[in-house]
Amino acid sequence: MKEWSWYTRVGLALLLIITSLVVAAPAAAQDGESPRSVRLITPYLGVAAEPGDTTSLTLDVAGPPGEVVDLEVTGVPEGWDAHIRGGGFVVDRVMVDEATDLDLRLEIDVPPTAAEGTYELGVVAQGSSSTDRLDVALLVAQAVGGGVSLNAEFPALRGPSDVEFSFSLELLNETGEELQFGLQAQGPDGWLISAGPAGQSRASSVTVDASGSQRVSVDVDPPDFTPTGVYPVLVQAAGGGETVSAELLVEITGNFAVALTTPDERLNFDVVAGDSTEVPLLVVNQGTAPLTEVTLSGTPPRGWDVSFSPQSIDRIEPGGSAEVTAVVTPSSDAIAGDYRITMQAGVAETTDSVEMRVTVETSALWGLIGVGVILVALAGLGLVFRRFGRR
Repeated sequence: MKEWSWYTRVGLALLLIITSLVVAAPAAAQDGESPRSVRLITPYLGVAAEPGDTTSLTLDVAGPPGEVVDLEVTGVPEGWDAHIRGGGFVVDRVMVDEATDLDLRLEIDVPPTAAEGTYELGVVAQGSSSTDRLDVALLVAQAVGGGVSLNAEFPALRGPSDVEFSFSLELLNETGEELQFGLQAQGPDGWLISAGPAGQSRASSVTVDASGSQRVSVDVDPPDFTPTGVYPVLVQAAGGGETVSAELLVEITGNFAVALTTPDERLNFDVVAGDSTEVPLLVVNQGTAPLTEVTLSGTPPRGWDVSFSPQSIDRIEPGGSAEVTAVVTPSSDAIAGDYRITMQAGVAETTDSVEMRVTVETSALWGLIGVGVILVALAGLGLVFRRFGRR
């Protein structure tokens, strides 16, 4: 075989390069460039709805930038209403732009009298260069599911009445349209209760996307002296013709408050050095929970002794009280004057203390001894004057 000349080889190589570029050009245009024809896109081609419902489907229109596209819904049954909404308006014409999100939705209102069955609707997009059609199958049936629900993560909380309870709920919208809900919460009289979107303490309404959910926070603040018991709190969300509710429970375990005082509210008393003195005290339960195993203690000056009778109290009901006797014994060499003693009553949850002023008086025996000394001295002086007064 005769070998090809050098010119022939170069020509064949150039021909192969040109052919490769021609074949690769359309693929490159499809990868990075805008589409050359109008296209309608939706992730939902078959949906279900109940009679009387409104179904909403997302739509996306693609095409050459600047293309004006006319939109039309076809195959709508008599008595039904179907339209395309975008930006809060009902639209039938759009301009395709790469920098703009059209956010289009196909809304279909199914009348309450609609018969059960499958209905075929179409959306037509007509541009100057091309046309595209999207077919949607809508199944109408009773009880197809969906709806709105309100559920609490933890529907029951417990604690003392002087704390605030916070509940977290999920508001679920399983319908095909965006809904706005007003939030309300009710509880016992005198309770402070608020309900709003999570992170928005001042808001009283929440918007939930179609097939979406939102967190709802409910804060419950009972009065500080609420008696122990279980109290219901009702939360409601109403919107779009739907009303859902959730019942929450707050279990009040009571709060703990103890007060230590005297029956006559006097906080001072007198003692005699070396002698024991009984001081009546009163332990009062000012909380809403029972006080159990109440202990008493005192902090006297050095060398003094303080004891209680009884040393502890088994139980004090809310609003009740118990009498206790404190026995105070100052040291025998205590100097006359005023002293301070701290008395304390407490339980595991809380304590209370009171400071009392104690006045120490010397014993009456020393007074008698002093009088005796004076009498002896006077008698001695009398004898001296009698004896030496005769000389």
